[in-house]
Amino acid sequence: MKNTIAFLIILLFASTVYSQNASTYFPANTGYKWYYKNTPLDSNNNPQQNLARYRVDTFAVVASYKGLTANVVRIKDNLSAVNQNTPYNDTNYYNFQTTNGWKYLSVAMLPDSIPLPGIMNFFRSMENWYSMFRFAQTVNSEYTIVSKDTTISYDTLSIPIRAKVKAKRLNDQTVTTVNGTYTAKKFVVTFGIYFPVLIFEYPIVERPDTSWFATDVWMIKEVTPSVMANLNTVGIPFSFNIPGNIYELTVPNVGISNISNEVPAAFELYQNYPNPFNPSTNIRFDVKNASTVSLKVYDIRGREVSAPVNEYLKTGSYSVSFDASKLSSGIYFYTLRAGDFSQTKQMLLVK
Repeated sequence: MKNTIAFLIILLFASTVYSQNASTYFPANTGYKWYYKNTPLDSNNNPQQNLARYRVDTFAVVASYKGLTANVVRIKDNLSAVNQNTPYNDTNYYNFQTTNGWKYLSVAMLPDSIPLPGIMNFFRSMENWYSMFRFAQTVNSEYTIVSKDTTISYDTLSIPIRAKVKAKRLNDQTVTTVNGTYTAKKFVVTFGIYFPVLIFEYPIVERPDTSWFATDVWMIKEVTPSVMANLNTVGIPFSFNIPGNIYELTVPNVGISNISNEVPAAFELYQNYPNPFNPSTNIRFDVKNASTVSLKVYDIRGREVSAPVNEYLKTGSYSVSFDASKLSSGIYFYTLRAGDFSQTKQMLLVK
């Protein structure tokens, strides 16, 4: 009896140690930013480096969304540079429950160009929270996230359609990035549309999305291949390519650097140097407490012309290089904000 109890205690302890909470893979604080290089893939899945763009994700807020507490991530994609000042154009929502990472699936994540009447309404009916990333899942054991059938009409045809999302956790993998080397959890999530016949499923399109996740960082890499959608399977003589891409961590090109990890006595914004300047200058500031920090530049009319810093920063002293090569000569103001702290200084651009 004692041996049985001891075994149960050991088993319970082991499951506690080795079943990793999904939340440990996500940044702990809002304000965290991810900078990705977005490299398109051609129809043969060759990277098109000359067409590379950038994406910036921001952990914006924790809020209730569609019935669950969500880590809300705002997204700017297809940028010419990571500091391009454009509005956010997409949003991801994540929820974490023990060892499972949940994600809200929306129509925007599914193929949007398949010419089947009614298919988008069917996709919209599938919008919901799903347990996407199961960190305690047995390696190479496939699991179905969602599967739903419908029938659509095309010409004189009545076509059964099945939409399915399935996933598999693969072996952990060491991934080297610009921010260092991580031992990452690896998942492949396959989005598919099928023609079901009895117990068989004939693929119209299948798109495997492979992602790597690191502790406290979340996604460090994602590869989505180019795939062909073949409607000949359902009697429609049409096929087309859905392009893919590779997302990899990159470094922000705004020139921000941590010059000291000593704890400053207070938040402080310093005079830029050199001043006057042409066309670049350095701005130094101190962060007393780890905070979401913004540094914005305004023209003489109070219009924002640049946002060199807008991210979560740890305690320390920082310097950022501000490039004004696209601005006209004149007086500009730069403002540092962190929590309740706000300070503004003036600088002069002379060309």
